[in-house]
Amino acid sequence: MSTGFATPTLFRTPARKIHHPAERLQISVTAPSDLVTLCSVAGEVDQYTAEVFRGRLIGSLSTAAAVVVVDLSKVTFFGVSGFQVLIEARSQLSHTDRHLRLVTGPRCVDRLLEVAADVGSFETTTSLAAAVLAAA
Repeated sequence: MSTGFATPTLFRTPARKIHHPAERLQISVTAPSDLVTLCSVAGEVDQYTAEVFRGRLIGSLSTAAAVVVVDLSKVTFFGVSGFQVLIEARSQLSHTDRHLRLVTGPRCVDRLLEVAADVGSFETTTSLAAAVLAAA
């Protein structure tokens, strides 16, 4: 017997597609001069992508450059996991006569440095050009 009403269907929330870390985070490591290694980061640095960030940044520390510049100006999310990677890199460089310099700018990066009350222990600038020139 038909009532004239459509049979209710179950509503399902579509499954969230989890993107591979390489799709959420892009990192390039270059050497703009003999004195500088540049690690440019774009995208989301969170618990899911932190190991990719760690691998590339810590791997770049084996170069002979006196300054490692980490360009975070294109980061869209920066979590505690990313901050821990920066602390690890800074610690490794502190045993040598080399320096870690951060290019900041996005609120998510600046805010985390402020909240961690650790901004003073990192050399920071909002300009990539200034960071690279300061090493020369």
